[in-house]
Amino acid sequence: MPTRRHVVLCTGVSSYNVLSYLSTDLARAFARAGWTAEVLDLSRLATPTELRRVVMEDRTAFFCGYSGYGSNIVGANGQLAYDALGVPYVGLMLDSPCYYPSRHETRSAQTIFLHGDDGHHDVSMAISPAGSHRGLFRLAVASWTDEVLPLARREQTVLFASKGGDPERYASMLRGTVDAKGLRFIFSLADALQSTSGPSRVWDVATALAPDAVFDARWHALVAHADHLARIRHATAVAQALLPLPVTFVGGEWHHLEAPSGGATFLPGMQLPDVRRRMAASAFVLNVQPGTTDSVHDRFLLGLHAGAGVISDSNGFIDAHVGRERFVCWNGQPDTIADVVADTLRHARTPAMQERATQGLLRARERFDLDTLVRHLGAVVDAHRLGRPFPHPDVLPTAERAA
Repeated sequence: MPTRRHVVLCTGVSSYNVLSYLSTDLARAFARAGWTAEVLDLSRLATPTELRRVVMEDRTAFFCGYSGYGSNIVGANGQLAYDALGVPYVGLMLDSPCYYPSRHETRSAQTIFLHGDDGHHDVSMAISPAGSHRGLFRLAVASWTDEVLPLARREQTVLFASKGGDPERYASMLRGTVDAKGLRFIFSLADALQSTSGPSRVWDVATALAPDAVFDARWHALVAHADHLARIRHATAVAQALLPLPVTFVGGEWHHLEAPSGGATFLPGMQLPDVRRRMAASAFVLNVQPGTTDSVHDRFLLGLHAGAGVISDSNGFIDAHVGRERFVCWNGQPDTIADVVADTLRHARTPAMQERATQGLLRARERFDLDTLVRHLGAVVDAHRLGRPFPHPDVLPTAERAA
């Protein structure tokens, strides 16, 4: 039987087509490694019968989807498509399982969920410990292939690419759709998440607040609402502090902020390639770690790969795998961000700041490149077929360590 070297990247509807762009970049990385790969838009193709047509006999190694897109396709008999096909599906899970708990309840011999954040992995196991196989991966993005401009030749602005959101409007929506008990929990959890001094796992804070809760669909919905509310509260507070400064906001949900006559610039949301071009032209990229305590957000990696200086709060994973000497670290508190940004802009053209950005770019290429992710996914699928434990993404194989 020939070696299986074909992978199908599943994608579909996502904000500004981000998942499609990430899937296309990953498909190109598979091709560089000698695989054949295709990107399958499941918003147009969603039945097991149609799915079977794209399986290349004795060649398809596995299906793969960011955020578990396409993981729950079932046939008329209730059997998961991948079990029927006998081909593994690997979900690269980016967000907290509370946002889509039903995916984590999947019981399948062929479905693998790899989590980019250790805390999310633990929650997935708590939701359904007897469910699908689980492991870890590390998020990677494509390298910037055009000329990497030095900071001195870039626009002296800080780019913040985030959808934002109006916390008051969101709270009003919740008041019209959630019962009084649920509202009390949502607002209490959002307040608790905001009051923590450092990165906190949402699940840990939620279960400490309600230790006797039943982890049903309603519970997860309430936790997801609270997490989102805390995020957009935090993002709004950060944005308000930055209004007087030369910060460029890219995203579609900042209408609740009063646009200043000078200082900040607000642009509508745009496709990922356009965001990347703006990052490559901007001196700095601002990142706010949204609910990731054991990993790094894609905005952080995109900024590093674009050769920009990155301004971000941190966590233990970032400290260990990026290093604070390779980015501008702030304490995550909105009342300090304006001073950090202003001071960073003042030093934008200094050799020390350029060296920091250069070292950040080199670390991104070393640790967070798609070629490394391709090797890890291949090793995971091989381990799955042999019934062996999944490799850990932070432990390099012996050959790579020697090199």
